[in-house]
Amino acid sequence: MGLRTSVIVNGVNNLSDARYCAGMGVDVIGFNLKLDDPERVQPQTLKEIAGWVSGVKLAGEFERAKPDIINEMAEEFNLDLIQLDTPYLIDEIEEINRPVIQKVFINKDTVESELLEMMDLYSPYVDSFIIYSTDFNSIDETNEKLLREVAKKHQVYIGFGLQKDNVSHIIKKIKPTGIGLQGGQEIRPGYKNFDELQEIFEELED
Repeated sequence: MGLRTSVIVNGVNNLSDARYCAGMGVDVIGFNLKLDDPERVQPQTLKEIAGWVSGVKLAGEFERAKPDIINEMAEEFNLDLIQLDTPYLIDEIEEINRPVIQKVFINKDTVESELLEMMDLYSPYVDSFIIYSTDFNSIDETNEKLLREVAKKHQVYIGFGLQKDNVSHIIKKIKPTGIGLQGGQEIRPGYKNFDELQEIFEELED
């Protein structure tokens, strides 16, 4: 299956999600590897997933881990990308041995010029940015212009406010590099309700 834009699915923690996403044509599946997070994926689970899926890049999601720890885990689990869910110093990013996706948060107080200045600074050292928001639940006239300006200048994934009813509009009007979706818990082992993801994927089919 071909999708009209690049897709990252974060927070994958089970084989059902990983196989489903790979089959739907997702480009990157991300795994929570945050050292102090009880929701982090277990090493054996990640090794099992990595052994089953193909044709998709694997990303480790980190927060506050030192670059040497990130590099060790990237080697152990054959990660293709590193997603940093908090700001790192540029010196630290340069020590990471994989391409980096930097998570960026926006809110109602975000100033466009300041955001672009920060992204301009980091852009030579990261592969792309993924934009989240805890303020905004949707993408509308309050934030669309900001996102459009950012997407003009940088490799940007939109990671919030996505629904089947607006995802085509977002791709057409904002023109991001891609979108970021969220995986989740299995209802019971081996069984997962994919309705929400499936509705968005259907909108994105070529």
